[in-house]
Amino acid sequence: MYELIYYLKEIGNFSLDAIWFPLAIWTVCCGLAFLALRNRDNLNPLFHYHLRTAALLSLPFGIGAAALMNHIPVWFAESNIETAFFVVQNPIELVPSGNESSAEISINWLEPSLLIGMGTMILGLVSLFMIGRLISNYLALKSLYKNLHITELQNVLSNEPYNNRTIKLAFHDHPLVPFTFGWKQPVIVLPKLLQHEPEKLEMALHHELTHIKRGDYLLQLALSMVESLFWFHPLIRYGNQEIDTYREISCDQEVLSRSDFSIKSYASLLYELVPLSSGAGRLSVSMAVKNSTLKKRIKTMKYHKLHKASFRQSIAFLLLMIVGITLPIACSDLRGPQSLSEEELENTEFQVSGLELEINGQTIIEPEPGVGFTTTGVSAFFLNANDHGVFKISPVQFNKGIKAGKIDEDNISFTINELNVVIKSTEDVLPEINSQVDVWVEHYPAAIKGFSHGVASPFKSLDDYVSEYISSVDQKKEDYFVVVEKMPVLIDGMKSIQSKIQYPTRARRAGIEGRVTVQFIVNENGDVENAQVVRGIGGGADEEALRVVKEAKFEPGIQRGQPVRVQYAMSINFRLEDSDFSSGENNVQKDNGSGLN
Repeated sequence: MYELIYYLKEIGNFSLDAIWFPLAIWTVCCGLAFLALRNRDNLNPLFHYHLRTAALLSLPFGIGAAALMNHIPVWFAESNIETAFFVVQNPIELVPSGNESSAEISINWLEPSLLIGMGTMILGLVSLFMIGRLISNYLALKSLYKNLHITELQNVLSNEPYNNRTIKLAFHDHPLVPFTFGWKQPVIVLPKLLQHEPEKLEMALHHELTHIKRGDYLLQLALSMVESLFWFHPLIRYGNQEIDTYREISCDQEVLSRSDFSIKSYASLLYELVPLSSGAGRLSVSMAVKNSTLKKRIKTMKYHKLHKASFRQSIAFLLLMIVGITLPIACSDLRGPQSLSEEELENTEFQVSGLELEINGQTIIEPEPGVGFTTTGVSAFFLNANDHGVFKISPVQFNKGIKAGKIDEDNISFTINELNVVIKSTEDVLPEINSQVDVWVEHYPAAIKGFSHGVASPFKSLDDYVSEYISSVDQKKEDYFVVVEKMPVLIDGMKSIQSKIQYPTRARRAGIEGRVTVQFIVNENGDVENAQVVRGIGGGADEEALRVVKEAKFEPGIQRGQPVRVQYAMSINFRLEDSDFSSGENNVQKDNGSGLN
């Protein structure tokens, strides 16, 4: 459950920057474009058609361009050209939570990242369904195509002016007829009633041939995919309705301007070709569209002489519109504070002076002059927060680190594992940087006595760093052995540990399981000294393991016939079975010596 919540938050964080903010900018730009076109009745219908098409196609182009710009900033970092970006600040503060096995796990169902993640997942699943339906419609058209009696167009229309392309013709009484389907080898499917009426057949063929010449089928296919992916957006649905109307109006006017057909005969044919169904219509173009558009089409036919089609000019407008809407999306910095590149950090001072630490509003470390650190280059800061564990903090991304907060002047603030952490400094943390910077954090939940803080490469594992610290402390001690002739033996065996363990309520409720490793010294009397958790899982399990280990009694280790102090480590495995702790033999494990498993 908690893994699912974690991934939903990650999806929410990612989709906000990658999808929803670009979509918001596109909505503003596209809405303004539609408003500008709404009352331009005197504009060439072909321009209306292509400009609206460009507005919808700019959405996937804009999202793709924004993603590209976010992933290759090195192009601008290595360039001598100063590139200007306008910034749209993220109004929602999204802080991802950390490891699901924290000391106390609770789910805030109103957390923005979780809500956005769940919404994105739901909309994404419906979009997948819509894509599936689009594919189903395509297969339906392909199935219909296989059952058609196909003939070459030139056998029917001898003066057909498109001899450089293979165009096929078929007649059928299917409810979807008429339609034009395909690109490389387009097929025009007309109702059988036109087969024996030469004038109507010629008008219908000229209309469909105009669609083929202009490549309307490819544009319609692209628009269908955009509508399936962003089905929930009202501008997409509105735009497609307008595109259908102006595509057919512009085609009507081109046919009438290039032929001697009468408007009355042409309009009469339109009434006859109103389709009975539009199930797969999104994957085809056709002379026949919805009955609601016929009035507008017939009304504008008398203006066809005023609107001489200029296909190249209209395509140029289409490309300019795509670029005009894509650029504001691609050149927006939507992510708020950014992490620094390695190149920027190489000569940047990273410092905390007069260190003061607050966690969940409580002061953990009081400010003291001279307490802190200063470093340059790509580095990380390791801070021991006593009972709250150890934090690894860096302004550069590292393995296992999460983007948990920000560095803002003299403060480092972040939230991880339900801990709201604020590190205060008497000086600016990044004095050479004049903006907020993302901070990456990894949390080690176990407390480590005696460890304070330090600086190391962010690419060094936090576990490795803690292990190195423990090893360095061990090397300084000379009052115990690691390996002796006869190692300590737990009196009454594992049963003495198992009988005392109580599964912590917090861990049970949060579903926390895992292994807790406790390291300690068995003294000359067989008592446990200096017990400390070196690998924990939180939820109260660390404290419970520490309690039972401190109460354990051993037969002391023997070296040269004398009892001696011996370093020892024991692992206790906490496992839930039907919400109750299983006290099976395999739930408590011991490790002789100082090795950590």
